[in-house]
Amino acid sequence: MGINVHGVRLQYVSKDNILKFVHILWSEIIYGGHLFALGAVSVIMASSIIFMVPLSFDIILVSYLLFYIIYLHDYSKCLFTDSITNKRRVQYLHYKNKNICAIYVSFALLFLLLFIFANTATILICVIILFFGILYGKYFKKLTRNIPAFKNIFVSLIWSFMVVFVFVYYSHSVTYGVLLLSTFFFFRMLAIQILFDVRDLEGDRKEELLTIPSLFEKRKCTSILRAINIFSIAIIVIGSLIGILPIFALGFVPVFYYADIYISKVYISEKDHFPYIFAAFEPVIWSILILTAYQLSIFNVGYASVSSLFLQLILQGNLYTWFALIIA
Repeated sequence: MGINVHGVRLQYVSKDNILKFVHILWSEIIYGGHLFALGAVSVIMASSIIFMVPLSFDIILVSYLLFYIIYLHDYSKCLFTDSITNKRRVQYLHYKNKNICAIYVSFALLFLLLFIFANTATILICVIILFFGILYGKYFKKLTRNIPAFKNIFVSLIWSFMVVFVFVYYSHSVTYGVLLLSTFFFFRMLAIQILFDVRDLEGDRKEELLTIPSLFEKRKCTSILRAINIFSIAIIVIGSLIGILPIFALGFVPVFYYADIYISKVYISEKDHFPYIFAAFEPVIWSILILTAYQLSIFNVGYASVSSLFLQLILQGNLYTWFALIIA
């Protein structure tokens, strides 16, 4: 449809077409591997801001493609088992039916970028990450049949290594602060992975995987998630207060409350789809929070006030309540 203005026919897009486009874009981001690829970029950006390491566009693209390939490959290979627990993603990927082509193109672009910009150590690390990531579903995930929570630890270690990856990429020395931040991201991802296992419980039991939700009752599993939530934030608070991390790293503190929302919702109903979407978006939020805290520390009232702000947030929260719930 269109209108004629001075002899020129102007086309306009209907509301239905806009909504359809938004729906397709949303589905592609959520189910096509892009969301966790953006999360990996967020880890890189948060690490860069905290340690004042200038980023170039190539490391952002490399990190994005690395995780995009791994997640899209894993989603494509797990369509049968995911049909039990994640029907929306399975339906979308079946409908899309272009996964292999997207993976090959991304592979080619990734190695072109590595060949042009990366050093030998970076190329080797990327190959190792791809190796473990692509073989995760076929081999490493099955080790969870004998080693409890192995797949959660495996995935979380890869994510936490992305902090170190920034320093390897630019040939910088790895400090205690880098290792501490890496530990924080490890426990954040561990909680997210365990939460996803609540959704995947039926499929994991059929595969005989020893996940946390399959080993513990619902209430105990929720307590474990809350304990990890508290412990991860404690790492940041202690690291910031003793000077290993900059004080604006306390910008991660609101993640505690964000995570508490989706943990509570899963406890009420593990079939609700939206808490898992919230959890999947958490990595993207990390860099936004740190960038905000960093800007506040510069343009507002300085490090001391930012520190005071986030410490008040902690003290006014319900940490003591969660400790009581965990002990109970």
